[in-house]
Parts: sequence; C-alpha cells; structure tokens
Amino acid sequence: MCQNNYNTKSRKGKHLKWEERKIIEHLYNIQNKSKTAIARELGRHRTTISREIERGKLVLLNSDYTKRIEYDADIAQNLYDNNATAKGAKIKIGKDHQLAEFIEEKIKGNYSPEVIAEMIKEDDGFEIKIHWKTIYNYIDKGILFIDREDLVYGRYKKTNKSKQKEKESTKRRKEGRKISDRPKEADKRSEIGHWEMDLVEGRKGKDEPFLLVLTERYSRKEIIELIPNKTQESVIKGLDRVERRIGVRKFRDLFKTITTDNGKEFYDYEGIETSFTGSDISRTSQYYADAYCSWQRGSNENLNKMIRRFLPKGSSFKNISRNEVKRIERWINNYPRKMFGFKNANYIFEEQLKAA
Repeated sequence: MCQNNYNTKSRKGKHLKWEERKIIEHLYNIQNKSKTAIARELGRHRTTISREIERGKLVLLNSDYTKRIEYDADIAQNLYDNNATAKGAKIKIGKDHQLAEFIEEKIKGNYSPEVIAEMIKEDDGFEIKIHWKTIYNYIDKGILFIDREDLVYGRYKKTNKSKQKEKESTKRRKEGRKISDRPKEADKRSEIGHWEMDLVEGRKGKDEPFLLVLTERYSRKEIIELIPNKTQESVIKGLDRVERRIGVRKFRDLFKTITTDNGKEFYDYEGIETSFTGSDISRTSQYYADAYCSWQRGSNENLNKMIRRFLPKGSSFKNISRNEVKRIERWINNYPRKMFGFKNANYIFEEQLKAA
C-alpha cells in the first residue's frame, strides 16, 4: 500500500516518515524534481527537504568517471533511527501493530473511522488515542492495509465531478490489473517470464528520445529499446519491435506479465497486451504498481542506475544509435551479479529456460 495523496498543509515540527522518504527518493532520483517542487508536493518546507536529501546523499560514479548525486531513503532512515535512539521511542501507529490491526479489522467489519476513533478512545487497552481524520490520513498514506474503497461511506472529502470522473476512469482501467492482482509467481520471483517496464529519460525537451527498458524479475535480464518520445504509441511500437525480434509464440511464453508505473505512457493496456499481428490471443498481461511506489519495481529501478553509468542524467539520447543501446544492454546482461554467485543475468535466464 502506498501514498496516493499528499497533505499539502504545512506540517511544521513533524518528522519525515519512511513513506515520505521513499517518495522523495522517487521524485528526486527518477523524476529529477527540484527540492522546491518536492517540498510543494509533500507539504513540507524546502529547507526540510534540502536537509533530508543531504542526510541521505549518495555519490555515485558514472562510466565517464563523472560523479552524480542521488538520494537514498534507506541511508536517511537508518541515520534518523540511530540519531533518535537516545530520545526514547514514541508510540506511533506505524509501529503499534495491535492498533493498526484493530482499525483494519473494524473497517472491514463496516465500521466508519468516526466510530472506530470513539471505540479507541473508550478502550483502555490502547495507549494512544487518534482523531477520525487521522485514520483517513493513514489510509491515504498507505500505512494501513486498506483502501478508500473498503470504507462503507467512502471519502469524507468532497470531490468535483471532473475529478470523480477521472478517478472512475482510472479505476476501470486498473480493474483486475493492480499489482495486488498479479500472479503470486511474479511476487515470489519463482519463475521467469514476469517483467517490469519503465522509461529512462535523457535530456528534458521537445523531441528528445527515451529508452524503453524491460527487466525480468527472476534473472534481472534487461531489454532496452530506443523510442522517439514518451507517447503511448511509441511504447507500444517499441514492445512490438521486441515481439518481432523474439517471435510471437516465444514472446507469449517469455512475457507472462509486465508491471509498469501509472504514467500516461502506459495507459493503453490494450495496445500493450495485443500482439502486433492483431491476434485475439493476448501476448502478455499488464499490471500497475501503486502510485509513487517505485520499490515495487525495484529491479527496474536498480538496473536503470546501471544504464546511468553510460548515459548520465541530462544527457541527450538524440545521437545514441540503436547499436550503442544494444551494447549497453549486453554489458548489463553479462555483468557478474553477487546475488547470483557472480553469474550474470544471461546465464541465469538461459539456465532457467532449460529447466522449464
């Protein structure tokens, strides 16, 4: 469960939560947003975000020996936890599992947050008391394993008609395609054939090309395609190119699922799932990760960092040939991985194919 809505009101004096740190990591490293823009989205002061990025600063080396700075949420959280040790633990719902489970159970039992807050207030077994609006906030932030759809009376905030229509449209698009609907084999990485798909951006600007990247979850095998722009049509054509190269039947066997983020470039699930031949048989099944949860596509994110060794942030892809892209792809797939006993992704992928 992940944060889909930000509280844009100032939260002066409140420490950043781990969920916020992961969002900062996504916005700063992946979307290249400024500290001011991140502060605006999280409802924080720019100074808070600036200090936080400094806290989790990670200096990485590109392939041309230039350096780049990224933010690591885990580093920042560990440093915060170590610094907070001497202060004594504060009871928060994120760590109070009994209270969290109580709220989840009651909501699933058709109780409203207002009633639940009153029940907590009257129960001496709970050390903290929370307001009913706080329960709504915890739901929105993904701290509880429930959605707004689980509530009997839905949202307590009014939404205008245009926003409501947009939400209903998004819900229909994702029906049966949320990451929670994805086969368990993909979650467990117990077989090959489950991929994560993303776009890697070069220089910002009109007519700048992108890289369409696919990462196989079991073996971490990487496929990289150069596409002219960030449109749904270009994404589908890039995937069509992969299917032509691999072959229709083999593609269907090797691409059981593809998980993407919620970007508009991945909205056309029918185009992504339909073979370039126009066959009625789906070539794959697409699933959408939760909003701002890049760690749900962690393999994608990690291998994107390997691409940055050759193509640093801000560099244009206009003069990059497809041959150069394939050279980078081969290097990644032949790179020894500690997690595989220093065997490479190509080896793991082919060995698993033989065993299947």
